[in-house]
Amino acid sequence: MKLLFCDNTIWGLINFREAVFRHFHEQGYEIVLVAPSDEKTRMKTVVPDYVRFVPVYLERAGRNPLTDVSYLLCLLRIYQRERPDWIFHYTIKPNIYGTLAARLLGIRSVAMVAGLGYTFAKQGLTGSIARALYRFALRYACRVFVLNEENLNTLITHHIASAAKLVLLKSGEGVDTELLQEGKIEKYDRRTTFLMVARVLYDKGYTEFVEAAQLLKTKGVNADFCLLGPIDECYPNAVGQEIIDADVIAGRIRYLGFSTQPLNIMRQPGTVIVLPSYHEGMNRSLMEACALGKPIITTDIPGCREIVEEGKNGFVIPTKNSEALAAAMMKYLELDGTQKIQMGHESRRVAIERYDIRYVIMEYEKIIGMSELLQ
Repeated sequence: MKLLFCDNTIWGLINFREAVFRHFHEQGYEIVLVAPSDEKTRMKTVVPDYVRFVPVYLERAGRNPLTDVSYLLCLLRIYQRERPDWIFHYTIKPNIYGTLAARLLGIRSVAMVAGLGYTFAKQGLTGSIARALYRFALRYACRVFVLNEENLNTLITHHIASAAKLVLLKSGEGVDTELLQEGKIEKYDRRTTFLMVARVLYDKGYTEFVEAAQLLKTKGVNADFCLLGPIDECYPNAVGQEIIDADVIAGRIRYLGFSTQPLNIMRQPGTVIVLPSYHEGMNRSLMEACALGKPIITTDIPGCREIVEEGKNGFVIPTKNSEALAAAMMKYLELDGTQKIQMGHESRRVAIERYDIRYVIMEYEKIIGMSELLQ
């Protein structure tokens, strides 16, 4: 049996789903990945040798209908040549055009709506077109994966997808808790690092993180404030390099850039993971932080708040509120060493109980086992 996975970046496919590919490869499935190459980006992805990668051209944030039609035709050619048993699509354009291509060829497909982000939430013509295209395309998916209950309810309320087709992945896309082990007991007399792990976008909470760092530095707080993640230049809400450079030069934050091994940075002793995002599906960095036994501070939104047990493994704050973020950071710093250690242990417990990759693989297996399911 052949499984094909299609996303808008090869980095996203490998970073979020490599454990899924590895599992099905070990079960004897042929794995094909379809996505744009990242040769011209800052992200250099290592593709496992047990999968076959088919690069495709896609303008992720482009609005030219001709390039989107070209993308659809390209997917049609690839799908016709590969003839997979199942196709799994991720992100908005693969979900729309990939689902349509699969339908035209009579191939079963699943769409994952990881989050109803900037494009979907936007008012006006762009948002209306995105919702209309989603509504049209998703009727042809066999199943639609969603990562939180609010997104599930939104898709039903706006008649984007029928309730019968929706599958809620309560574990998000999961993390490999066996691979991501909690580190040694930390000594919390060391300097604390508040680490934001995200693409450098305004709607990930960049401004709030910088402002909170500045507030605490002004008060003489002894801590580091670091940002780890790629600059996603094609995204409408991307933070420009010149803005980042100015904040670094002013001493507000340290920018660590993009790393192919972010977990090695996240697992450093004394690290607290921070994500003041505006909207998420089910944030992977926070789940990884939990698996590593790290305290977390994040916003009260779907896809983030579920991962925090307030006061046990972290703190939840309002969105777009740098003062609240600074206060939560200060609250953490005021904990004693025993409380900080316990907070890390609680994060690890949350990861094992709720977000282990095994729960996600079970949902894929349920779908793949339904070979009689027709579109």
